[in-house]
Amino acid sequence: MKSNFLPENYIPFLMTQSDLKKLGLEEVGYVKQYQVNGKPAWVLHAADGTALAVQGDSNAALSSARHHELDLVSVH
Repeated sequence: MKSNFLPENYIPFLMTQSDLKKLGLEEVGYVKQYQVNGKPAWVLHAADGTALAVQGDSNAALSSARHHELDLVSVH
């Protein structure tokens, strides 16, 4: 039996990259993990997909988002 840790009234908020563009480049961003020279790297992207920062770990990427005053959203 699979456990569910989410509240009963949880409704996922899903957005496409096109939806993000409409929100504004200076307000929303996302972090995506890549492999660079065989090592993990986390890239902070603006809503339109423009890379703003490349970091060696996820915490640094989150700090970059705060520095750029961006709200992060989950995109899949």
